Amino acid sequence: NTQILAMSVDSRFSHKIWDETELSKMIPKGLPCPLLSDAGGKVGKLYGVYDSKGGVDIRGRFIIDPDGVIQAMEILAPPVGRNLDRKSVV
Repeated sequence: NTQILAMSVDSRFSHKIWDETELSKMIPKGLPCPLLSDAGGKVGKLYGVYDSKGGVDIRGRFIIDPDGVIQAMEILAPPVGRNLDRKSVV
């Protein structure tokens, strides 16, 4: 009874190209959850992960219960998880 969503400020068109050119090399069957676009960082601002200077959402994970209450959250430093060439999980 859990739904996982992924989100970035990139457009759905960028996501499609990224999926076809990069992600498909790492995950042959594609991302196992929807990849949403947060144009302008509206959602990122609500959750405190939007970097207005860089125009990007900082990586964060949120567990939100059915009532919309955040039960747990983790916000990662900007460089964490950005190097796709690394063989180990960061």
